[in-house]
Amino acid sequence: MGLRVVHCGSGAMGRRALRGILDHPDLELVGQYVWSADKAGKDSGELCGRAPVGVRATTDWAELLALDADCVCYFGRTMPGDAEATIADMLPFLAAGTNVVHFSAFEFAHPPTAPARARELVEAACAKGGSSFFFTGIDPGWATTDLAIAALAAADRVDCVRVLELGWMGNYASQSLREIFGFGIAPGTTPGMLRDGKLMGLWAPTLHAIADVLGVEIEDWETHFEVDTLDHDIEAGIGTVAAGTAVVLHFELRALSGGKPIAIVEHVDKVWRDAGRQWKSQHAPVDLAHRIEIEGDPNFTLEVAYAPDGSTGGATVMPVVNAIPAVCAARPGLLGPLDVPRYWARNVRKSARRKADPGAAFRA
Repeated sequence: MGLRVVHCGSGAMGRRALRGILDHPDLELVGQYVWSADKAGKDSGELCGRAPVGVRATTDWAELLALDADCVCYFGRTMPGDAEATIADMLPFLAAGTNVVHFSAFEFAHPPTAPARARELVEAACAKGGSSFFFTGIDPGWATTDLAIAALAAADRVDCVRVLELGWMGNYASQSLREIFGFGIAPGTTPGMLRDGKLMGLWAPTLHAIADVLGVEIEDWETHFEVDTLDHDIEAGIGTVAAGTAVVLHFELRALSGGKPIAIVEHVDKVWRDAGRQWKSQHAPVDLAHRIEIEGDPNFTLEVAYAPDGSTGGATVMPVVNAIPAVCAARPGLLGPLDVPRYWARNVRKSARRKADPGAAFRA
């Protein structure tokens, strides 16, 4: 028997995570939460394009709480600024002793700087239940935090750590690309993520974590935002993007120490591949890459290039799923990336020989 998991989420990322749970040899799906009444009662396998697995989806959190699972894998729909609303459904699980891994409460990526009231609620629930609460993802998450920290093992003097996302988003249908990120806005217009403080909420925790590892204090912040346009309309996943409006976004969030940037998040995101050539692009011929640039001695770069076969979605969600055994084995409390043992994939090709006790590594 594996660790008993309740999964929440059946959107694009939630479905991909659900398949990851079903395929993980150390996990057993025992419950499924959905928000939509029309999905209630459906088998979890059906929700993610698989054969039935014998777990029926429900809209009743109390029903899932009664399962006394080892972990909840939470893929809710939220943005920074909604921390208390995001965690509200999870607090009873934490208080009952069920751990939570999640993809949604971005501000908790760096526990010491999480919103004070929400942090107090989580810490109190974890203390009561002896449970743990852990956020990760890809960006923010593994690609911008864990990978950057791992890269520092090869550094001597560090002048600045730059973490980048470089990618084409032309097939994304989410209107958050317009409303928050700013695709389709006129040059000089402030996008939602700057106007509402979402840029800090999303990526400041990553830079705080890097600063912690380096042992430096962040004294101030800088933001930079610019766009590139085309002279004709284009069609993208979000619909028509009009001529003269943003088809490429270039932004940076810079954490300053000693009067200079010590850590930077930089994005060049596009809905039209051939625009924005004046900015950085992927080294590999792929649509999306994450890059770590260590500036200092030695100077070096790491880049994760995602194959154009749908791999991006899996890489986005699997750090959450693969973290479940490590989080269940970790100390109780609100956890950051340095508080969780190393974790990795456990789903190997069927022809590979397996040890008799595949979960032993996390119980050692």
